[in-house]
Amino acid sequence: MQPISMSQKTIFDRYFAAFPPKCCEMTFANIFCWAAVKHHQACIYRDHLLVSCMRDSDSELRFFPPIGEHPEEIMLDLLPGLRAYRWERIPSPLSRDLSQSASVVLDRDNSDYYYKVDELMTLKGKKFEGKRNLVRRFASLNPTVRTLRQRDAAHCIELQERWLSEQEAGRESAAEETFAVKVALQHFDLLPIKGVVIELGEKLVGFAIGERLNSSMFVEHHEKAEREFKGAYEYLLHALAGEIVAEATFLNRGQDLGIPGLRQAKLSWRPAGMIEKFSLMVAS
Repeated sequence: MQPISMSQKTIFDRYFAAFPPKCCEMTFANIFCWAAVKHHQACIYRDHLLVSCMRDSDSELRFFPPIGEHPEEIMLDLLPGLRAYRWERIPSPLSRDLSQSASVVLDRDNSDYYYKVDELMTLKGKKFEGKRNLVRRFASLNPTVRTLRQRDAAHCIELQERWLSEQEAGRESAAEETFAVKVALQHFDLLPIKGVVIELGEKLVGFAIGERLNSSMFVEHHEKAEREFKGAYEYLLHALAGEIVAEATFLNRGQDLGIPGLRQAKLSWRPAGMIEKFSLMVAS
């Protein structure tokens, strides 16, 4: 296993092109940006790309599902030199293959929400009435929406750090997210990411960053907006949908981590469905 570096991008690109990911974490950009926090490492093992993860607080090594033609064969064998570890972020089709021989467990807190992009853009119908009113309220401030650019990095980081300074509960995870956002913005031109910003006059008041996940889905990795402006977050998501509608049918907005307020917020946007993820503990 080797630490994640930009030099590995072509390897990741090759494997993800052949085996398109389904889960929000499974992109090179996401793994690269979180590598210092989650201590990601990677290697090629039995013709599969293998990515590990181990936060400082973890009690065992964790692995994403092997990326290749027959991941279940690797997952049902013991990895050499390891006595205990966990496979995580296992998508449903693979979990069904594994369940015939192993005990996989649903990881609801880390399952992804996905939405119809055209619904987020148009906000038609009674189910979006509340969101539509908030978007209109913010729109009355005459915001400017434009594509995120590298030169916006400093202002986006300033907004992210203001958000961090306001966090009380969960400050450690907020600091980790802020670190990942900084890495993404600092390497914006080297990673296959894109996004939008919203401005009021000369002030940047919101940004969203994501990338293409597979042929039908775009994944949003990060979003932040000034909370002093009512409807800013709703307008930001609506603007991102307009930016990606020509290239994606669905928008993956990640998981709720089991946080009640975050779960309620994600459900309030009426997801089209969820990408269920599972985990599998291995001990020799």
